[in-house]
Amino acid sequence: MRLKTFFGWIIIFILSFLPAVAWFLSSSDAINFTGYSSITHGLGEIFGLIGMSMFALTFILSMRLKWIEKIFNGLDKVYIVHGVLGGLALFFILLHPILLVLKFVPSNFNLAAKYLLPSSAWSINLGIIALLGLIFLIVLTLFTKIRYERWKFSHKFLGLVFMLAIAHIFLVRMFFVTDGIFEGYYIYAFVVSLIGLIGFFYTLFVKRIILKEFRYEISHINSLKNVFEITMIPKSTPLKYEKGQFAFFEFKNRSLPLESHPFSIASKSNSRELKIFVKKLGDFTSNLDVLKIGDEVDIEGPYGKFSYTKNNRDQVWIAGGIGITPFLGMAQELQNNKIENKVYLIYTVKEGSEFVGKEIFNNLASENKNFKCLYWISNQKGYLGLNNISKFIGNLKDKEYFLCGPAALKEKIMKDLKEEKISKNNIHEETFELK
Repeated sequence: MRLKTFFGWIIIFILSFLPAVAWFLSSSDAINFTGYSSITHGLGEIFGLIGMSMFALTFILSMRLKWIEKIFNGLDKVYIVHGVLGGLALFFILLHPILLVLKFVPSNFNLAAKYLLPSSAWSINLGIIALLGLIFLIVLTLFTKIRYERWKFSHKFLGLVFMLAIAHIFLVRMFFVTDGIFEGYYIYAFVVSLIGLIGFFYTLFVKRIILKEFRYEISHINSLKNVFEITMIPKSTPLKYEKGQFAFFEFKNRSLPLESHPFSIASKSNSRELKIFVKKLGDFTSNLDVLKIGDEVDIEGPYGKFSYTKNNRDQVWIAGGIGITPFLGMAQELQNNKIENKVYLIYTVKEGSEFVGKEIFNNLASENKNFKCLYWISNQKGYLGLNNISKFIGNLKDKEYFLCGPAALKEKIMKDLKEEKISKNNIHEETFELK
């Protein structure tokens, strides 16, 4: 783990657990933190505070801020942190009512029921509704397959859930619970509310106003067997980007939903013509045949840190299917340039008709003896494994690996590389997955 990323996680956990520290230092409950009743009650309070802090921070992580991307080495990694933190927030928030209920079990079931069932105490009811809403949205995200734009729309309701939870943490102290949780509780509640609401409203409303989007128009469309090749040119100021990065594209076509979707850029750095390859995978991507030349496209970005840097190591590029896209830009960057160290491209697809951009790699290989290609068709040769990779590149050590493609392919190869004692610092992956 990079040092910046490590400190990023440290800061997240410090901010998340600060209310627990405040509870132990100044809560009247902390003085009597002994025995079954006081311990379950105290832990219920603490876990609720921690969960709400994490919940608020997930909104900050979803803002696509450049400085946060730098800390975690790419927006794709930020979304992983966002997902992990969201799961932890749900875990701690779930423990909050469970432990408060256990305090009264088995001595007072009637009072325990007030924490779980709707009643006349709306300060409690709001917490119950918020919890059920959070569970529903997390389950919808992790365990169901719905259209991207519907999933994205459902995610907007997290803001409503958060506001209900805010109302709960304020009102429950005013009207239902009389004990003092800790000094400065309302200051904490205000700060957490402000953090979460700023993140939510920025993402939903403010970002499109203050964040510069780049307007392009489609100049060429090529529909291959299961891939769209889309070329765009700027209508005004062009996007500045690096090879291997990705951006969010919103196609201005009446037959398509007005939602931005992330795609890797297949052009070399700062090329005026911007090209993407989109595989026909879901409802949105399969319907891009309605696009026509002249359609406008709003682009937000660029994002991502998936790109090679010059060093003294040979490089191994491993692409699966449409995961070849960022390598196309990286290969074009190397054209007409001397390649000092060897670069091995390993490109695997199920069928031979799925190869994209082979002519770019073949031309580069013919011009540079240090660039070598291996094209692997799994339906003919079987699964691409590390043993096949090692036959092509030789010694696995002292090389830098770049992986982009299906999650199963990346996970298997990374697992095998780590078993071969390849340092994590020498393994780079594009982990951004299109929902």
